[in-house]
Amino acid sequence: MEDLTKIHALSDDSSLGNGVYMVAGSFEARSARATSMLPSGQFHTAVIFNYDKAQQSAMGIHHTTLMKRHMEQKCIENIFVPRCRFDDPFSVTRSLGSLVANGAMEIPVSSVTIDVTCFTKLHLLLLLQYLEDELGTQRIKVLHTEPLSYATAFGGQLGYGVDRTIYLPYLPLKHSSVRTGLVAFLGHERSRLEFIVQELEPNIAVAILGHPGYSDSMRDYSRRVNETLIHRSAYDRQYRFTTAPANDVFQSRDILAREISQLRQEGCDSIYLAALGTKLQALGIHLVRRSGLQVRLLLAYSIPRRYERNLYSQGVGATYLCDLNTPATSCSSD
Repeated sequence: MEDLTKIHALSDDSSLGNGVYMVAGSFEARSARATSMLPSGQFHTAVIFNYDKAQQSAMGIHHTTLMKRHMEQKCIENIFVPRCRFDDPFSVTRSLGSLVANGAMEIPVSSVTIDVTCFTKLHLLLLLQYLEDELGTQRIKVLHTEPLSYATAFGGQLGYGVDRTIYLPYLPLKHSSVRTGLVAFLGHERSRLEFIVQELEPNIAVAILGHPGYSDSMRDYSRRVNETLIHRSAYDRQYRFTTAPANDVFQSRDILAREISQLRQEGCDSIYLAALGTKLQALGIHLVRRSGLQVRLLLAYSIPRRYERNLYSQGVGATYLCDLNTPATSCSSD
C-alpha cells in the first residue's frame, strides 16, 4: 500500500486493523465522508469529539448526528460523544482522559484510526501526543477528506480576527541559548501568522508554502496572502522561504526536520512550530517530534476570534488513508 492512498471505499478489514475510531464533528460537509465509508465490524469503540462551535450551527448538529447514525449502522456498540472547545487546547485530551478514567476505554489503546479532517491542528497534535505518550498507542492510521474549495475562493475568510495566541512546550528539553527560531507552514490566514511573528520576534523565521497545493488556486491564494513574509526572505537574512507538498505527510516531515537542523546549526535551541498550513503538513510535525530530535520544540498557535461557519469549505473532495507507522520517506496518491 502506498503511504498516502486515495480511497473510494473502506471495505477491506485488513486496511485499518481493529481498534478505536476517532473523528471531530463539524459544520463542514466533508466531515462525515470518511465515517460513511467505514466497514461493518471494523471498530469496537468510536469517539466523536463534539466541538462547541459546531454545535452552534444547524449543519454541525446535523453532521454529528449523521456520524453517529453511520457508526450505529456499522455495528459499533461503544460510541462516545464528548464535548470539547475550540479555544481550549487541552479539551480534546481531557475529554478522552475522562473516558479512560471512567473505565469507558481500556488502556493501552493499541490501535487508533483518526479522521483528522475537521480537528483543529493544535488539538490534533496534542491528541496524537497523548495517544502515544499516555495511552500507549502503537499503531495510528489517519483519514483525511479534502474540500473542493474554501471560502477564500469566493472572497470570504476562514476566520475573523485573532482572539489570542498560545505557546505550548511540545518537546521540552533544557536549553542555554536565547536565540529562537520559527518554522511556519503557510495557510490562508495571514493575520494569524502575523500575530505570532510580532509576539515572538524570532531570530530566524522559515516560511513553508504548500506546493504543490490541494489545487493550484489554493496554493496561489496562500502565496498571495503571505507575500509580505515570503518576499522578506529575499532581502532579510533572518527570513527564509521554502516549499513542502500540501498533501504529503512524510515529505513535510523531512523538510521540517531539515529546517530544524539548519536552525540548530545557527544557534537556535528553542524552535517554535506554527501549523497554519494543511492537516497533512501538521502530521509531519507530529512525526518530527516522534523522531527524537534533541531540540526544544514549542507549538505556536493563534486562535481566531470567530470561524466562518456557513461557507468555510465547499464540496467534498478525495478521501485519503495514511499509515503514520510507515517508515518510508515519501507519499504519493493515485
